[in-house]
Amino acid sequence: MDKKKRRKVKDQPAQSSYDNELLPNEGEPPANDSEPLPDDDHLFAVDPTEGAMAAASAPHPTVGNVDIITHERIAGWAWNPNDPRETVTVEIYDGADLLMRIRADNFREDLRDAGVGTGRYGFEVPNPSALLPLARHQVVVRRASDGVDLTGSPQWLQRPDAGFDFSLSRFLDSAASVTSAVARWPEDLDEQLTLTLRVLNQLLNLRNSLNTNKPMLSDPRLQDMLHDAEVSDWTRELITKIETEYAPIQFEPADDPVVSIVIPVYNKFRTTYNCLKSISENLPKCSFEIIVVDDCSRDETLFAGFIASGAFKLVRNPKNLGFVRSCNAGASHARGKYVLFLNNDTLLRPKWLDELVATFDNVPNVGIVGSKLFFEDGSLQEVGGIIWRLGDGWNWGRQGDPNDPRFCFLRDSDYVSGAALMLERELFERLNGFDDYYAPAYYEDTDLCFRVRAIGKRVVVQPASEVVHLEGVSAGTDVRGTGMKRYQLINHRKFFERWKDVLSTHRFNAEQPELEAERTVKRRAYFIDDTVPTPDQDAGSNAALQHMLALMRLGYKVTFLPADNMAQINPYTANLQKLGVECLYAPYYWSVEEVFRKARVKPDLVYLHRFANASKYANLVRQHFPGCFTVFNVADLHFLRQQREIAVEGSLNGSARVSEEAEIAAMRQVDSVIVHSTVEAELLRRKDPKLRVHMVPWTVLPRPSGTPFNARSGYAFVGGYSHRPNVDAAMYLARDIAPLIRKIDPEISGYLVGSKPPREVEALEGENLTVLGFVPDLSVLLQRLRCTAVPLRYGAGLKGKILESLAHGLPCVMTEVAAEGMNLPSELEWLVARTPEEFAKKLCAVHDDETLNGKLAAAGLNFIRKSFSGEVIQRLIAEATTRQNAP
Repeated sequence: MDKKKRRKVKDQPAQSSYDNELLPNEGEPPANDSEPLPDDDHLFAVDPTEGAMAAASAPHPTVGNVDIITHERIAGWAWNPNDPRETVTVEIYDGADLLMRIRADNFREDLRDAGVGTGRYGFEVPNPSALLPLARHQVVVRRASDGVDLTGSPQWLQRPDAGFDFSLSRFLDSAASVTSAVARWPEDLDEQLTLTLRVLNQLLNLRNSLNTNKPMLSDPRLQDMLHDAEVSDWTRELITKIETEYAPIQFEPADDPVVSIVIPVYNKFRTTYNCLKSISENLPKCSFEIIVVDDCSRDETLFAGFIASGAFKLVRNPKNLGFVRSCNAGASHARGKYVLFLNNDTLLRPKWLDELVATFDNVPNVGIVGSKLFFEDGSLQEVGGIIWRLGDGWNWGRQGDPNDPRFCFLRDSDYVSGAALMLERELFERLNGFDDYYAPAYYEDTDLCFRVRAIGKRVVVQPASEVVHLEGVSAGTDVRGTGMKRYQLINHRKFFERWKDVLSTHRFNAEQPELEAERTVKRRAYFIDDTVPTPDQDAGSNAALQHMLALMRLGYKVTFLPADNMAQINPYTANLQKLGVECLYAPYYWSVEEVFRKARVKPDLVYLHRFANASKYANLVRQHFPGCFTVFNVADLHFLRQQREIAVEGSLNGSARVSEEAEIAAMRQVDSVIVHSTVEAELLRRKDPKLRVHMVPWTVLPRPSGTPFNARSGYAFVGGYSHRPNVDAAMYLARDIAPLIRKIDPEISGYLVGSKPPREVEALEGENLTVLGFVPDLSVLLQRLRCTAVPLRYGAGLKGKILESLAHGLPCVMTEVAAEGMNLPSELEWLVARTPEEFAKKLCAVHDDETLNGKLAAAGLNFIRKSFSGEVIQRLIAEATTRQNAP
C-alpha cells in the first residue's frame, strides 16, 4: 500500500443532532461528529451536472467529484484542470487500506457541456460489494497523483442488512478512544456519553422486549457480558449496586397509552426508583407509559434501563437542560392523550391517576388538573395554591387537617404544583409547553396554569388524587443559596412582570386567604337534603345530584348539608366532592344550624330538598341570611302520594301523615317551588295561584344498549324498596300481572331490582320472577333486557325508573299513575296500560316483537334527548332560581 501519498482526513465541525428517541430500531446508527450519516437508502448521491457546473465556476478549480457510493456502484469524475489532456488515476480506499486504482477516462457528455475540458474524465466501479463486505466502511476516493480527496469523499457506507461485526465494534471503540484522549473537562465527554447511553438503552429495550420484557438484571448473562466487556471497577460497582439493591420493575406494555407520565430526573436514583416502585404498587386502570428524562445524571440512573421494562422509556438529554427543558423534552416523546408531569420525589396512593383522568371526563372545561399533595408523615402539603398580588404564592391547606371539608372537594385554583400536573397533550403542544423563560426551574408550572386560564380553560385540583411529595429532596429548600432553589426568587420576579396586570385583582399576601382561595367563586348555594344522595339507589337522589350539577354550571359554588345525618357516607360523599361539591360533615359540623351560625360568607341561594327540610329550615334561612333566594323542591307531593296510598292500601303503613295545609304552608315561605311533573305543577297552581311553581325535571343521558335484540331477553321492575309505593308495585306485578305474562309466553323472565327489599318482596321469588335486590351497575343489567315494567298503583312526581329505561333504549310498559305528569309523546302513549290484562299483553308484545320494540325504543330515546338534556335542565333551573322570573 502506498502510504507515502496518504493524507490525513481532517475532522469537520459537528453536524449530528441527538433525537433521544429510545424505542428499539428507531434511532440512527452512531456516528462521530466528522462522519455524515447516509440517507434513508444508505447512499450519498450528488447530481453530476451540479458537480460539473460547480467545477467550471469555482474560483479554485476542483479536481473532481464523487457522485455516488453504494454497495452497487461507486462513480464520479476527476481531472487535472492545469492539463486537461492528462488522464487522472483515482485511488479508492477502505479507511487506510487501498482497494484499487482506476483510470478516470470515461466520456461524460454532461461534463463537456458544463465546460469541464473534453468531458473524458469519468470513472465507475460496478458492484464493489465484494470489496466492502462488512457492516460499516469508510470509503475514501482521492486523486493518485497528489493524494487530494475528491469532493464528496470520504463517506461512511453502511450495509442495512449487516449485523454487528468487528468493523462496527472497531468504530465504536475508536470513537470512544478519540473522545477520551482529547477530553480535558468532564463536560467534554457529555455528548459522547449521551450518545453511547442512548444506543445502550435502545439495545436494552429491544433485548428486554425479545426476552418477554424481563429486565436485564434478571438475565444470568449479565455477568458474562460485564466480563466480556472488561468494564472498569467503577462501572462494575455501579451495576452491582443496582443488581443487589434494586429489584426489577416491569410495567405492562402499552401500545396506545391514555396517559404519558413524564418524570424529569437528575441523580438521586434511589428517589426515582422509589417513585417507579410506588407506581407499580398502585397501578391505575387506565393505560399509561412512563418517560424518565435523565438530565445527565452521574449515578445509578445511567443504568436505569437495567431495572425497568415494559411501558417505560428512558430519554437522556445531550447536556444538562434543567427541569423546564427536561419536561418539554420528555413531552416530545409522549404518545398519550394526556401528559402527566410527575416529580421523581413522589410516592403514589391508590387511584391517583384514574381520578385525574376521570376529572377530564366528568368536570366541564378542565384545562389542567393537579393532585392533593401530602408530606411523608401524612400531613397536608397543599391542595392547589394561591398567588398573591405581588406574585408570591401560598400552598393552600399547608399543615392543615387533610380531612377538613375545605380541602376535600374539587375546586378551581390559581395554580397546581408541577409535582403532579396533568393536561391534554394537544393543549400542552398548542401552548408550546413550559416556557423556557423560566429555565432552568420554578414558576414554569404557575405560568402554564395562568396561560391555560387565559384561553378560557379551568385549572382545578382533584383531592381524590393523592400523592406524597417529599418536598425538597430534588432541589433543596434554600432559596438564597447557590443551588437550584435560588431560581425560585429569580423567576418570581419574571412571573410578576409578565402577569402583573392579572395579579392586580388579587389580594396582598395573607389577606383573607379563605376568600382568596375561592377567587373564582361568584355565587354560593347551600343544598340541603336529608342525607347524602345515593343516585344509584333512588330517583330522588339522582334528581338532587343533577340539580347540583346544573347549579355549578350556572356558576354557583355548591355546599351540600345533610340535615339528618352529618356523617361522611362514602363513596357517595366522596363522589360529590370529586365533582366539585363541598360537603360538610362531622366532626367539623354537627348540624345545619351550626353551619348557618358559622357561615363567614352568606349564601346567595339555599336549595331545600323535600318537605321535611323546607318546613324546618325555611324560616332559619330568613333569620340568618336575609335576602337570600330560597328554593323548595318537593321531590313529590307528600299529601297527594299519601292520599293515594290510603285509597289503595287503607293506611299509611307507619309513615307520618303530611297534611296538604302543612306542605303548601312550607311552599309559601320560599321564593320558588320546584316540582318534577306537570300534573303536580298544575295542581299547586290551582291550590294557590300565588305560589311561584316551576316544573323542572333532571338531566338524563341517553345510553342505548349496543346488544342486539336477539341477544337480550326478559324484563325488570326497578325501584328502591324503602319507598312504599315500590313495594306495592312489586307485589302487584307478582300477584296480578306476572301470572298473565306466563300464560301468554312462559319463556319470558322477570326481575325485581332495587335496594333494601323487605321480606314481603323477597317472598315474591317464584317461577319466571327473580328478586335480584340492589344491582351496583344498573346499566349492565338494563343492556341485557328487552323492556321494563312500572306497575305503580299510587305515588306522585316524575318516575326516574321510566326515564332510565327509555334512556337505555328499552320500552317501558307502565300504569297511568306511573305515566302521570311525564307528557309522553303520542308514539309512547301506547305503553300505558290500565288493567293487569292490558299490561301483560303489551309487555309480551314489546318483548317478542323486534320491530315494535325498535320503534318504541327510538321514540323513547328521542324523547329523552329533547326533554331531559343538560342544556334544558340548566335553563329551567336558571328560571327557577332567578328572582325576576318569579311570578
